[in-house]
Amino acid sequence: MMRFVGLRDGNYILLLVDEDNPNVSNRITCSAPCDFAKSQTMAGDMILKTETLRVVPNSLIGEMIEDAMSGQLVPYGQHTETLNQPQQSQNKAVSTPSNMPADQPVANQPASDATNAPLQQTSFDCTKAKSIPEFLICHDPDLAASDRDLAATYQQAKDAVIDKTAFAERTRKQWNFREKNCRDKECLTSWYAYQKRVLAKIAQTGDVNVQDN
Repeated sequence: MMRFVGLRDGNYILLLVDEDNPNVSNRITCSAPCDFAKSQTMAGDMILKTETLRVVPNSLIGEMIEDAMSGQLVPYGQHTETLNQPQQSQNKAVSTPSNMPADQPVANQPASDATNAPLQQTSFDCTKAKSIPEFLICHDPDLAASDRDLAATYQQAKDAVIDKTAFAERTRKQWNFREKNCRDKECLTSWYAYQKRVLAKIAQTGDVNVQDN
């Protein structure tokens, strides 16, 4: 069951409640234009998991967010004085069990929330970020610093290797792994640390097949 909690501090907040276990829910938070959103799996008030999602147009979440941004949805627990609200919106602003509070604790959102943080300086153009890893890197100062640092090591390794084709293939595979698997800061931090170690060895030896021993 899904409901629109409201607009808080510039963030649109949706709540997905498990009808079989009302104590378990997913809180979806995003700020306009809502290309990406933060999803938090919660048990009561405890956050079990946080990840960044791409908002897909025409999906259930995408349509809910679109309706919320256009002002068609009424926050759960509020009533309108008119009866001309679209039927679709009325259906989406559904009630939930009474033991689920209408107002979820959103005031304690971390200041570093990727959906709100300003763009960072990176080795690539953040205005053209198209993936979740790129989005996270562009909005996190630590990841952005790691990206800039790795760019310098990458160039040293590229200059040192003899087999440029093999180096390009290695780079492609490593980048694809990051794009496919990393959905949070922890994964990206580990990925940057690994690449830093290996590329530093490649820069020293010129061997594209060097291992991280």
